[in-house]
Amino acid sequence: MDTEALKAIARGWTDGAWPTIPCPSCARGELGLPDDQHALAQEESWESRDWRKHNHWEPDWIHGQFHGALVCGRTQCREYVAITGDWRLVEQLDDENRWDGGSYEPLFTPRFFLPALRLLTATPRLEVPAPIAERLLAASTVLWADPSSAGNRVRAAAEALLDDQNVPRTTTTAKGRTQRLTAHSRIVEFRTAGHPEEADLLEAVKWIGNDASHEDSLSVADVLDGVELLEHALRLLYDTRPAVLKERATRINKQCGTRPPAAL
Repeated sequence: MDTEALKAIARGWTDGAWPTIPCPSCARGELGLPDDQHALAQEESWESRDWRKHNHWEPDWIHGQFHGALVCGRTQCREYVAITGDWRLVEQLDDENRWDGGSYEPLFTPRFFLPALRLLTATPRLEVPAPIAERLLAASTVLWADPSSAGNRVRAAAEALLDDQNVPRTTTTAKGRTQRLTAHSRIVEFRTAGHPEEADLLEAVKWIGNDASHEDSLSVADVLDGVELLEHALRLLYDTRPAVLKERATRINKQCGTRPPAAL
């Protein structure tokens, strides 16, 4: 999945700047409003209505919730995706990014998609082990509403990768007791076993997960940074294309090397 597209969605959008929202089902089409739906349904919140009584009230205090359904534009798919979130009025800017003098427009920020937008799409060249894919799917379901919870699940996906690479979860102490290894210790073990680049990526994912656990202040963009790092580690470890190309090159070189000189 294009994490930059998901980051753009997280920043919100106005009616005139609809973002690229990838379809979670076919992963090839883009989501948009159905032909019979011209706008997302907006409701002003009670708090916003109450603020109108304030002596210094301004239009950009107006806010509320929205809901609607999006549909995949790909004819072979046409998946419907429910969406809910928040909206608020923002000053409308002109083409030179200047306030045009009194116009406002709603800015939509999503909080939930059903089906959830994918954080990572498996391809024929990248078969993601099921335990890792399951944790990333769990992260995607809460990403927009609770990024810190999603960050914890991305960290869990990184630990599942270590499991799949047979990095032990426990060790035996000098007294014969079983002791659980920390994520950091396991990453150090992975690095020592000959995977320094992958270990560096997983360590960064771990730090993002730590922030999620201790500060509860991750943004959607922070979580997507972690997903991007984890995806790179997955490609280094599970992408089959380098091996396929190496095998192809070996086969071609072997075949050409056996040809008579006239054919070279």
